Amino acid sequence: MIKTFILIAFALTMSLNASAQSQAETYIKEAQAFLAQKNYAQAQLSLQDAINDINAMIGQQIAEALPDEINGLKSSGEESNSAGMGMMGGGMSINKTYRHPTKNDNEAEVHILANSPMLAAMNMALSNPAMMGSDYKSIRVGTRRAILKSEMQGSVRHSEIQIPLSQTLITINARGFASEAEEIAFAGKLDIEKLKVCLGEN
Repeated sequence: MIKTFILIAFALTMSLNASAQSQAETYIKEAQAFLAQKNYAQAQLSLQDAINDINAMIGQQIAEALPDEINGLKSSGEESNSAGMGMMGGGMSINKTYRHPTKNDNEAEVHILANSPMLAAMNMALSNPAMMGSDYKSIRVGTRRAILKSEMQGSVRHSEIQIPLSQTLITINARGFASEAEEIAFAGKLDIEKLKVCLGEN
């Protein structure tokens, strides 16, 4: 199994920019050396470091693939990404915040979580809308089904849109949008097909 992970990790480094590969390649070489010594525990640790480094690079690619501006809301520059053990059961998380330049109560946070434990339940709910309950609504973002939950807090509309992919959950927390149509229009500008390529989704 460790040999298989080494081959997969090496293949992933080949698809990334050469200047950003050095650290991951170093970890992979360490893992190969420990494997030759039959020191499997250390080989596994080195391989974990390689996968984390690769996930960090993928996370950066995904953050850069997100638009800088969507329908008048501009990226605030508040971005973060954390890489877990995506190929060994963990996940990768990317966050990006958008704000209106003059309307302080109008913003949206995009959260992308790979290998989300919520995916199975969400796909089940989408296939059987009766499971969602009255607070949730099935909507369409482009050609993809999604779930919307909205509420008014005072005079400000708050909504959550969840878009499941095959292995990734995209969540948009929107505040201060005038209507559901505006929120769906925002979600539709994320270029999900491009994000799928970065994520390695089918």
